[in-house]
Amino acid sequence: MNALPAILICEHDALFLEALRNLLLAAGYSRVDVVATVREALAKLRRERYSHILVGLSRPLLINRQRLARVVQQRQPAAEVVFLVSAKDVPFITDTSADYVIKERAFSILLDAIAPGANHEFANPTKRGSQ
Repeated sequence: MNALPAILICEHDALFLEALRNLLLAAGYSRVDVVATVREALAKLRRERYSHILVGLSRPLLINRQRLARVVQQRQPAAEVVFLVSAKDVPFITDTSADYVIKERAFSILLDAIAPGANHEFANPTKRGSQ
């Protein structure tokens, strides 16, 4: 089995971050880098290339993380940005240019959402209606 491409996860919840990293590594991704802050993510983006950047969003961090998504699109336009959002924070998302996965469902749908050649429409409820 060939290794899948590299992923960067920017998420402040250490337990969720580590569990998600382990899930992706077990699924065959070649490298899963993890950072807790936007500053650390920007440093990684200067040095590394990723196929996907998963960005955890929560109300206190919403604006900075959405800005990070725009920076990613400028620096690594081939990378796909996927927001990781708590169900309670979905109404506060203003930038719907990126797909998002609800954290409470992430472990059951994320692998399908980022698989090569996947139909990404189901990952973003705004594209398909409420989940």
